[in-house]
Amino acid sequence: VCGTAWSEKKSILVEDVHDFPGHIACSPLSQSEVVVPVFDGKGSVAMVLDVDSSSKADFDATDCAALEKLARMITKLIPQT
Repeated sequence: VCGTAWSEKKSILVEDVHDFPGHIACSPLSQSEVVVPVFDGKGSVAMVLDVDSSSKADFDATDCAALEKLARMITKLIPQT
């Protein structure tokens, strides 16, 4: 999911990670996930925020929006080169 969010430059909300093609679990307990890219000042992805849950469908659009807001705050902290 992280690689897809990175390459597509968009947030991804996954209700059931077992249904996501190519999912690589960072924990056997992971059931749902939200991944949000963080961009540098040039618009390139610098990192991703990856949040997992041990419950299916544990995240929604509100969670995604809050993480996107956090990502924008982090972007302001990334040195401009």
